[in-house]
Amino acid sequence: MSNSASGSPKSTVCVSPAKNADQLPALGTSQGFADSNSVFPPPAGTSDNASLSVRSRVERLSICEGNTSKDEILSKLGRTGSNGGKDNRDDDVVTDISHSQSGSKRRRRRSSAVQGSSLENLKHDNISASSLAVPKKKKKSTKAVNLSVEKISKPLSIKDLRDLVLFSFRDTNNSPNWLQIDNRAALQRVVVLFAPGLLPSDFSIGAGSDSKMTSFAENLEKLTNTHTLPSVLFSDPATYWYNLPICAPGSKNSLFSAYNSFVNVGLNKKEKERKRLQLSKKKVVMSDLLMSIDDLIENDYPIHLDSPGLIEEFKETLEKLYSSPYYSEWTDTKTIDRDGPRTFAIDCEMCMSENGHVLTRCSIVNFDGDLIYDKLVKPDVPIIDYLTKYSGITEEKLRDVTTTLKDVQEDLLNIISSKDVLIGHSLQSDLNVLKLRHPNIVDTAVIYEHKAGPPFRPALRYLASEYLNVDIQKDTGLGHDSYEDAKTCMELTKLKIVNGLTFGIGFNTENLFHRLSRNGISSMILNDSASKQSNVLKIENHEVHVRCKDDQMVADEICEHINEHNLFVGRLRELEYAREFAACNNRDTEVLTEELALENMGKRITKIYENLPSSAMLLICSGTGDTREWIKIMSELNKLDKEDRAVEKSKREAEIQASIKTARDAISFMTIKTNNVNNESQ
Repeated sequence: MSNSASGSPKSTVCVSPAKNADQLPALGTSQGFADSNSVFPPPAGTSDNASLSVRSRVERLSICEGNTSKDEILSKLGRTGSNGGKDNRDDDVVTDISHSQSGSKRRRRRSSAVQGSSLENLKHDNISASSLAVPKKKKKSTKAVNLSVEKISKPLSIKDLRDLVLFSFRDTNNSPNWLQIDNRAALQRVVVLFAPGLLPSDFSIGAGSDSKMTSFAENLEKLTNTHTLPSVLFSDPATYWYNLPICAPGSKNSLFSAYNSFVNVGLNKKEKERKRLQLSKKKVVMSDLLMSIDDLIENDYPIHLDSPGLIEEFKETLEKLYSSPYYSEWTDTKTIDRDGPRTFAIDCEMCMSENGHVLTRCSIVNFDGDLIYDKLVKPDVPIIDYLTKYSGITEEKLRDVTTTLKDVQEDLLNIISSKDVLIGHSLQSDLNVLKLRHPNIVDTAVIYEHKAGPPFRPALRYLASEYLNVDIQKDTGLGHDSYEDAKTCMELTKLKIVNGLTFGIGFNTENLFHRLSRNGISSMILNDSASKQSNVLKIENHEVHVRCKDDQMVADEICEHINEHNLFVGRLRELEYAREFAACNNRDTEVLTEELALENMGKRITKIYENLPSSAMLLICSGTGDTREWIKIMSELNKLDKEDRAVEKSKREAEIQASIKTARDAISFMTIKTNNVNNESQ
């Protein structure tokens, strides 16, 4: 396209057609042409009078209707110039190509909006089609995600990592102040792995035997300036990692779960109020408080084969499982022919045997709180600890007792129908010692929340004091009273029904996966405590929970389904068990050596990274530091009664705080997968 002889920038007239001049916005206003010279400057060398003539013709051109008048004006505009020379800007003139009939009241489109297909109808041969073409839309950016971490002055928190995930999936536009993500829209996959057990000694700065770290926080600058991982965790030095010290959630005297802190998002004031209003609208009946099949599974309840929502595939699996010798002493509640379902609350007392907890007392109350069943039970195995301060059971109390577990089971089958509702506090423990399965459960530890919010569970004693103004389970050394506890559960449930679903729960947090699902973000959650109904449990197609028997299964599932979900959150626990940061309660899980567990972790991190698509984020977090000393101290304190425990905690306060500081000293590291070799500029 040619420019003017003077070399001035090319200009385009956007003609706004109208029936008459009165319909046009005034020139020089915000609605009209800002300046006729700026829109259609006169050719170089024109006089002021000629310039005015040009502007006049432009104004006439914008309101002309006939093709003849257009041709005449355009012809004169083309002849205007110094010494009568023709201005060579014909290609830059844009005219209206709408040929509406005279007298039409419909405003014609601006010529700038003309579609390319209409260009062939132009009748002015001296007008360049290229000057009329609408600019092509820009293609969607194919740039990779660009991640850069700012200089940090202190360890990050688990909340910082969670906020990064929320920002990555556009749940919020509040960018974390410790990093910058360019081309965020290209980030479609995020994999987060919790890998407790990592120690500062696993990371080294420089060469030599003295280069091992003793603290992540104290080596913050060195870590953040190092962009590789220990070779045992990731052997490719070309991959660019960000090493970020983390302070695990807690206080100077306490330690909280990093995983649960990550998956629970704090709500702002408006979100809390919205949640409260949603729940307050519904009138509550007993069925609203029943645990779903997923709740039962997640909380390790024994599953009755008639439980609502039980899928056929899992039911068949359970039938085979229950036919094994291990379950020979178990029984299921059955239907009793009577008018309508009834409601009972139940509580049991237990003592310790070599095989674990055994039943020593069972109490049941009806809906009115009346005691309808209360029996002491003589276990068929020796008791090694009566747990009197909790159970209230002594050797003397059981000396003349002849009632067995089987007797209690038969009694309960005559009292409780499978259609009835059973209420209790963490009732799975009671049903397990009763070796009884029941489908309709209300758990007061679920329908009420801990004052600190999930994942903490409220104690029955706290709920009784807070909502019933009743003091139960007193520290008298006489233990708990199962009748009193059962009656308390019944009263709490009735209080919940009267006051609604909002009663007894907080509105401080929201599950991360539920929150993201509202924006169409699909999540896969992989750990050893996910729901057990099947290996894969789907919730509304946006959440998939996978129960993984070991770390290898976590890695395999992520790699297999990497293109099916946006967010993956898994837990690797081999190293945690190997270093005794936590006790392994699964008999089928082999506890490895530290060296082998660390090596396996590296192999799985590498495998997951290699299977990631381009522009995916991989984030690994230890969650906590070395918790062993803190666990040891807490175990010793928990063996003491309340008064002695308080005295001992005061004596050992400095020791406790030192162990907490070590336990909260954690590490995270992350990278972005690229097709090319990563470098610092990414």
